[in-house]
Amino acid sequence: MRFHLHLLKINSSPLAAVITVGAVVLGAELAIMLVFARVLTPFFGSAVPQIFWDLLDPFVLTAIVAPVLHYSVLRPMREQQAELQRNAEEIRQLAFYDSLTNLANRHLLHDRIQQTVAASKRTGTYAALLFLDLDNFKPLNDTHGHEAGDLLLLEVASRLKGCVREIDTVSRFGGDEFVVLLSDLDLDRDRSTAEAGIVAEKIRVTLAAPYILNIARGANFETVVEHRCTASIGVVIFANHESSQVDLLKWSDAAMYKAKEDGRNLVRFYDSTA
Repeated sequence: MRFHLHLLKINSSPLAAVITVGAVVLGAELAIMLVFARVLTPFFGSAVPQIFWDLLDPFVLTAIVAPVLHYSVLRPMREQQAELQRNAEEIRQLAFYDSLTNLANRHLLHDRIQQTVAASKRTGTYAALLFLDLDNFKPLNDTHGHEAGDLLLLEVASRLKGCVREIDTVSRFGGDEFVVLLSDLDLDRDRSTAEAGIVAEKIRVTLAAPYILNIARGANFETVVEHRCTASIGVVIFANHESSQVDLLKWSDAAMYKAKEDGRNLVRFYDSTA
C-alpha cells in the first residue's frame, strides 16, 4: 500500500498530517481484514479461525500499521522537512552573507545599521561605522591571480572578526572594501570616540601584519607568497541619528579617502565641520 505525500498540504501541521495518514492507513488495514474475514466466513461458517479475529485487535493493528506508517509516510515527511529547512538556510545564506568570506553582505549591513540606530534612539548610546579599504590589494591580484586575492580576503575577514565583539558587525562591502559596525559604545560622545579609535587602531595594526598565502599550483604543487597589505580606515560616530544610512556610509567613506590622501595605513574620523 503506497501513499503519495503530495496529496497532503505542505502547510498543514505535521501532527495533523500524521493523524490523517494514520487514519487512512488504519482504515485501509481494517477494511482489508474485514473483507478477508467475510470471504472466509462461507468456508468456515461461524467457526472462523481465531487468528483472523486476533488480527483485528487494536494492539495487533498498531503493530502492523506502525512500520508501514514509519517507512511509507513519516520518514519521507521528515526527509522532506529537512530538505526544506536546508533550502531555506541556503537561501538565507545567499541573501545576507558574502559567498567568499561568509561575512555580512550589504543587505544585512543595512539591516544592522537600522537596528543600531533604533537602539541608539532608545538608549542614547553612541555607535560607530568604520569604512576600510585595503591599500595594497590590486598588485597581489595582478601578480598572483584572483586565487591569491581570495586567500587574502579570507584572512582579512578572519582578522577583522578577531578585533571586534560578538555584538558588532563585520561586513564585506564589495571588492577589497569592508565595513565594521560598532554598536552600544557609550552615552558620552568623547568616550565613544575614544573606544572606536582604539578598535580602529587595533584593526589597522592587525591588518598590517604580513600575510602568508599558500597558493595551489596544480594537484601536487603550491606557491607560498608573503604579502604586505595595509588598510585605510574612516570612522564616523553617530547616535540617535536622523541622517540616512546612505549619509553614514558616505561620511565614513569620505573619512577613509582622507586617510588615503594623508599617506594610507591610517585612521581618520569624519569631521562634519570640514
